[in-house]
Amino acid sequence: MQKALRPLVCALAFLLAACGGGNFDTPSEGKAVSGPPGEEPMAPLEMFNSGRIASNNGFTISLGTDGKVYAWGANADGQLGNNSAYSSNIPVSVSGLSAVRVVQAGSNWATALDKTGVIWSWGSNSYGQLGLSQVSVSRVPVKVPGISNVKAIASGLTHAVAVKSDGSVWGWGSLGSPNRYTPTRVNLNDVKAVSAGSFYSVALKNDGTVWAWGNNTYGQLGNGTTQYANVPVKVLGLSGVKAISAGYDHVLALMSDGTVKTWGRNNYGQLGNGSVNSSSLPVTVANLENVKAIVAGGLHSLAVKNDGTVVAWGNGDYGQLGNGVRGMRTTPVAVYWINNAVAISAGYSHSAVLQADGNVNSFGLNTRGELGNFTYSTSYVSVFAVGTNGGGRLNLGSLP
Repeated sequence: MQKALRPLVCALAFLLAACGGGNFDTPSEGKAVSGPPGEEPMAPLEMFNSGRIASNNGFTISLGTDGKVYAWGANADGQLGNNSAYSSNIPVSVSGLSAVRVVQAGSNWATALDKTGVIWSWGSNSYGQLGLSQVSVSRVPVKVPGISNVKAIASGLTHAVAVKSDGSVWGWGSLGSPNRYTPTRVNLNDVKAVSAGSFYSVALKNDGTVWAWGNNTYGQLGNGTTQYANVPVKVLGLSGVKAISAGYDHVLALMSDGTVKTWGRNNYGQLGNGSVNSSSLPVTVANLENVKAIVAGGLHSLAVKNDGTVVAWGNGDYGQLGNGVRGMRTTPVAVYWINNAVAISAGYSHSAVLQADGNVNSFGLNTRGELGNFTYSTSYVSVFAVGTNGGGRLNLGSLP
């Protein structure tokens, strides 16, 4: 969801917690993993479609039902995780991962959460976003030490956020001055999901309220101001939220009634309310209901409806709206040729859809092979990702 780094404008405050070391071995599939002394092992986690595909600045990462991970697109910083620095316009296998249940994509790095609650990360590490106590690039996945029993993760521009099984929130990377190279506790509890954008984070609590902290230049914290917050603040006027997604500078919230609320930057209509005016308070996406999944990208947004169709809005200069033409749309438009979607992802200038049959469709900019279709041609309509041998179609399998 990011195109270029910009100066850090906020410093986030955290409650510090002691972080232990860790080795880089792969845990056995289905085996509970013990955390720090006194922490109960966590039961193996279930896989859901919502965590099976993620996109960011020029690359996409995806997850098969067998727990294996595949990626394609830009790879200068090793974000494809295949021990290479070469981009790939066909899917490649991410090295050494199995039993994964969630994948996430940062600007030029990635994370995976396995079924035992262990986090793995790879790619760029300039801000300590890999959580490895140093800033060296890793072109293969390595275990994030000092944190276990994790149930949810999010990757932002250059920082990561995680939720443990006890509902506590932890962060690392570009979290202020200095950067945090190891997981550090955030003063927020009873959380079930997190999302991360450009120097800010968003959390969904079990009571259906949403909280946010960090950069607030465009009102992306949703508290009626544009002042950064170094502790979590409550997003105003929201209750009954089912899911959240943070883009570069805007946020989406899926409501229990199937409508979508949004706030933050709106220069390309990414809020979907028919205007280009940013909003520091939640507004309703126009003409949209019966939604089951959402994602916020760089300057655009997408939603999956209950019938499996997909709609998109915001910046479409490179075809990332999938509606056959270029240009922005300030209200939702239909993505062509998709009618059985189960999950979606949005990068800065491209989008990807996981279909119920396990196939992956992508559309948008393709200069680094981010569509995974064995070409470098930008597409304004969806194209299939090919198999790892460059032929056929990539199939990630179907969940019940």
